[in-house]
Amino acid sequence: MSYPPPMNVLEKRLLAAIAAGHPERRMEVSARGQRMRIAPLTWNEVAVAVGVPQHQLTDPIAHLVAGDAIDSARQPAGFFKRLRGEDDTTFFFATEKGRRLLQVEAPQKSDDEVDEERLENVEKIAHHLGYDLTPYGHAFSLISLSSGYNEFATATQIALVTLATDIRAAGHDITKLMSFMPHTMAMIDIMKEWRDRGVLPQAIFENDGRAMVKVATVSPEQNEWIDKVLSDPVSTAERVATCRLDYMRN
Repeated sequence: MSYPPPMNVLEKRLLAAIAAGHPERRMEVSARGQRMRIAPLTWNEVAVAVGVPQHQLTDPIAHLVAGDAIDSARQPAGFFKRLRGEDDTTFFFATEKGRRLLQVEAPQKSDDEVDEERLENVEKIAHHLGYDLTPYGHAFSLISLSSGYNEFATATQIALVTLATDIRAAGHDITKLMSFMPHTMAMIDIMKEWRDRGVLPQAIFENDGRAMVKVATVSPEQNEWIDKVLSDPVSTAERVATCRLDYMRN
């Protein structure tokens, strides 16, 4: 058995979030004899990005560091921070190896991996939510399914990412921005039915449902939530789906 072992689903999410980095923070670090300009995340920011408590991330972070997928840098606390009892701040960033891992092509359809029937199920479920998959959406679905997510969770993620993408594209058109909420609430109702039937995990229902409402609500926090949803470089490399509803054609 090789060491470290392959990444699990949570570690892949962690790596994607860390590689996406902070939208505003920039730092220069020296890593492996080279100067790098990075957009690192703190412990707390990583936990928020993946929706997992910090104490549950210790082992996954250690695994990614051992596999040379991520690295860390430390910013010493200043004099006044130390007087207040604050510690140094640890930041995490993706290495070149980690970024290459994220660029691995989607697995090809085969009997040993993800079969055509499951991919068709994702298409049908996404269609029920109001979206049609793009060619890249098919590739992303294969990645998601082979990572352990079921068809309902995969379609829900595609819907969330596409919703955030379309809302960002609407710009400051308040009429169009307001029109996203009815569709969002309809999707939440559908997802609740799936949750009650046991086909959509409770955690995904809560996390994705909350994110949908946040990105669709016109508020000072809206852009921050859109940035958070669209921070995954894998799901946002290309458009994963298009909306079938009339409001997207107005």
